[in-house]
Amino acid sequence: MKKGSYCILFRLTEAVTVETKGRKRFKLKRGLYGYAGSAMGSGGVEKRVERHLRREKKPHWHLDFLTTTPFFKAEKVLVFYGKNFECEIARALSKIGKAVPGFGSSDCKCESHLIEL
Repeated sequence: MKKGSYCILFRLTEAVTVETKGRKRFKLKRGLYGYAGSAMGSGGVEKRVERHLRREKKPHWHLDFLTTTPFFKAEKVLVFYGKNFECEIARALSKIGKAVPGFGSSDCKCESHLIEL
């Protein structure tokens, strides 16, 4: 199991409102998004990405609340093995898009790990 970071580029085919376990609500427009994450635990980055891309699951991470909707369509997945680059990926994406404040960044100082492109 290799540890690492990932970026999932996906499209929302319809606008959605999702509420996370922490009761945060996010209203997202239809369009293209990028999500940055990491998997530095025992399961590895490939298992984490596979889980995110499965529609059937009990939502845990913020992204899971989007991937379980019928409007989520993954377009590209980039995986970076060996190091946690999720904050750097999120910052790079936010330079070309608009951050969704508070999404997926509760354990760091980033504005967001979800960027509307």
